Amino acid sequence: MSIKLICKNMTRANKYVSELLNKYNENEEINNDYINEIIRYHPTKNIDVDNIEWLKMIQRPPYNTLALHYKYKNDNTIDDISWKYCIRNLYGKWKFDKVKRYWVIEIFRNEIFFGSREDYHKSNILNMNGKYMGICENCNVLTENIQVDHYPIPFSNIFNDFINDNNIDINSIEGKEQENNIWILHDKHINISLQWKEYHDNIAKYRFLCRSCNASFGNYKNLKN
Repeated sequence: MSIKLICKNMTRANKYVSELLNKYNENEEINNDYINEIIRYHPTKNIDVDNIEWLKMIQRPPYNTLALHYKYKNDNTIDDISWKYCIRNLYGKWKFDKVKRYWVIEIFRNEIFFGSREDYHKSNILNMNGKYMGICENCNVLTENIQVDHYPIPFSNIFNDFINDNNIDINSIEGKEQENNIWILHDKHINISLQWKEYHDNIAKYRFLCRSCNASFGNYKNLKN
């Protein structure tokens, strides 16, 4: 049965697939017909599903959140898959202008990885016999899978205000790729980078959330933080 037969729209499909993937532990092999179906629809990667050795949820730098990854048979290369892009394309909602915005947002997010966010993480993380743990500020669970969440002002609000206040055309933004598929602002945008870091760090406040709570709060903001 196709996922479109059980999920009548993209919102339901996103929720359904998210719940499916959350059932798998980190580095556990995923064997699910619906996951195999949707990855065939990745809009920018021609994924040969029949040649995949395994699918797993693996931490993705720089935020070390779990993301869907795959490895081909007889190939040591491991790559990530944006399953949300796959669903967007499956339901005919893939539009480059929107994707460009998401990509630019991710670039700006990577730019502030070091700064007040890192300071908050270092100040609140706990070293428990060599394991780095954090306490979720929503459910009070102690976990290794702790995530730094912008709160009470969502990252999307800070980003949108900066873009609007400085009259920045998102389509003019260029990036450069670092290691581990990390994109940051191109060197030509050094002034924007410096202004953005200062702007963001003067406003941003944070809290620790476990992976489950961070996902559950996704609807209170425009973008996941």
